[in-house]
Amino acid sequence: MQKYTIYIGSRYEHLRKEIADIAKNGIPPSAEKIYEGRNALYRIKMGNVITVVKAFKLPGFINSRIYTTFRKSKAYRSYHNSKKMIALGFHVPEPIAYIEVRRGMRLMESYYICEEVKGKELRHWEEYPESVPMLPALADEIVKLHRAGVYHKDFSPGNILYTGSESTGYRFYFVDLNRMEFGVKSRKKLMSMFKSINLNTPEMVKLARLYAKAAGEDEETVVAE
Repeated sequence: MQKYTIYIGSRYEHLRKEIADIAKNGIPPSAEKIYEGRNALYRIKMGNVITVVKAFKLPGFINSRIYTTFRKSKAYRSYHNSKKMIALGFHVPEPIAYIEVRRGMRLMESYYICEEVKGKELRHWEEYPESVPMLPALADEIVKLHRAGVYHKDFSPGNILYTGSESTGYRFYFVDLNRMEFGVKSRKKLMSMFKSINLNTPEMVKLARLYAKAAGEDEETVVAE
């Protein structure tokens, strides 16, 4: 027997029918697949809202029981971590809902739903003409994350979107938030977020110097870190 957990933010109750349909029938045929890897992302219009639905890979037998008895699901964590980020003053795609489908004591399908953000990924930022004015803003944002004790375990350029321009200012949106920790004090742990943001050493050094400037720290010390 299947059991459905459907949690919808109060602002989005008007989308309950479409969300419940995903819980019971899966991703609709009309959905546009925009990414497929370990998990899959779909663009779906619900009412007048353009949403992104993340369908998590089915967990193995052991994990499917762990997510029922000991740990919160990735869908649950994606939603509630997004809410925490907003409360701390950071930008994320607006969280809408999460879905969990269980059979007996096993978690099967799970989904996280948010509003779409029309931003640009940071991947290969060194190739972007706007990288010169954008990088100081990114460095300042990372300093703010660290001072807030936010540790993003998947801090890769594909998980950071940005909008805006040099004249209007840049805004950064963080995605893929199911693996996060809050209230982190460890400097080493927080600085380890740099290890996956860019594999281009000169660009990393450039970002490190800008981070030091934004934080009011010694550049050479931060570069060495």
